Amino acid sequence: MSQQIADRYNPSRQLKVDSYGSIYVVLVDTSGNIIKFTQQEENRSGSDCSGSDGATGRVLTLQNTSTSGAPVSVWVDSTLIALVDITIAHKASSSTITFDNINIFDSQSIRVLYYV
Repeated sequence: MSQQIADRYNPSRQLKVDSYGSIYVVLVDTSGNIIKFTQQEENRSGSDCSGSDGATGRVLTLQNTSTSGAPVSVWVDSTLIALVDITIAHKASSSTITFDNINIFDSQSIRVLYYV
């Protein structure tokens, strides 16, 4: 049995928790087709990014690809990063996050949530 949590801003979007405790999102498109996304979480560090320690423009390549363009949340050292400070690219071969306006140090923790 799943628990449903309505999204008050978008009635066609529903969050659910399945019997295993996994959160997933159910989207209904304009044709009535149901699309299910599963939340993925990656806990990484700045040393996983390309580029030099402490520089801007570093790129983090995610383990799982998400070509859907589903929502992404990024935290650096427990601070939620504004979408204007990063560039997210969903490609068939990989998904990447470029830290455009933030200096990323190797010692920093990075947490990414996205849907696939």
